[in-house]
Amino acid sequence: MHLKKRAPRGNALMLTVIAMAVLLLLVGGAIQFTNYNREASSEKLKGDRVGACADAARRHLLSRLKLFRATSELQILDTKLIDDPDPNARTRIMTGHYVNSKTDTAQATVVGVDPVLMGASGRQVRDIANTVPATGGFMGGQYYRVVVKCKETSGRESEVEFLFRYGL
Repeated sequence: MHLKKRAPRGNALMLTVIAMAVLLLLVGGAIQFTNYNREASSEKLKGDRVGACADAARRHLLSRLKLFRATSELQILDTKLIDDPDPNARTRIMTGHYVNSKTDTAQATVVGVDPVLMGASGRQVRDIANTVPATGGFMGGQYYRVVVKCKETSGRESEVEFLFRYGL
């Protein structure tokens, strides 16, 4: 009787199991990376939203200048945006710096700035047609430094500090 040698079997199954385990690790890592990336993009969107809200607060304050004429009434700006049906969940735009959550009130931050600090001088060239001469030899108008912020109900805040000149 003649005996045949059997071919080795079962190696293909072992290689398949190892390959599947490696692929499972790679797919798990890709899913975890995607989850971290999704969370980061979500936080970025929230930050962009509150930053755009702070810019809207700046534009809102500048749009109110004709109404308040940059006087003491403009010192305190506290307005709720209509961005949520629930009045308690609406975003607030107000004057002031970052504060702790205990004191949630607007602060007076509209401050006049000396024109000389802004580079104004008595020898500035300007067209005097149809204008009222400014006192002190400057081009006219008053410089103001303002801080406005946007505060969401989640506690996120963003503030913008800017300078502007109001008047002729």
